[in-house]
Amino acid sequence: MKKLIAVLSLGMLVVGSSYAQTIPQKSQQEKKARMEQRGMRADKAKKSPEEMAQMRTERLAKKLELTASQKNQLQALNLRHVQEMKAQREGLKGTEDKAQKRAAMKASREKYHAELKGMLSAEQYAKYEVIRAEKRAKHRERKTGFEGQRSGENQKQRS
Repeated sequence: MKKLIAVLSLGMLVVGSSYAQTIPQKSQQEKKARMEQRGMRADKAKKSPEEMAQMRTERLAKKLELTASQKNQLQALNLRHVQEMKAQREGLKGTEDKAQKRAAMKASREKYHAELKGMLSAEQYAKYEVIRAEKRAKHRERKTGFEGQRSGENQKQRS
């Protein structure tokens, strides 16, 4: 009788602890929402270089209060830069050397910023630098938040 009670109680402990370890499944709605977001990102990548340059020009013209001639110069610069970056991505696609890719993209970015500095006034360029710094900080914050979230999930799964 004592053995039977001991076996039953041990069985209940095993069953109870196995239920405590389950990970809640995400609902179908959450999965669908994430899939739709991925779809939106895919659409974003399908824009032509002209559309991307136009969007960038409009955004900067509004924030920096550009004149008409500056806006035209910026449109040409943005179009040239977007086309150059696209060509670099395509050209370096098969390359495994990440350092080479990074160096090529960095050189292109520096050339863009040098030309941009030449066309903007000192006040406008200072404002542009502030906008860039804010954008970088926001990106860094999002990136560290995501990594922290991922490591937290990994810790829960390991426990």
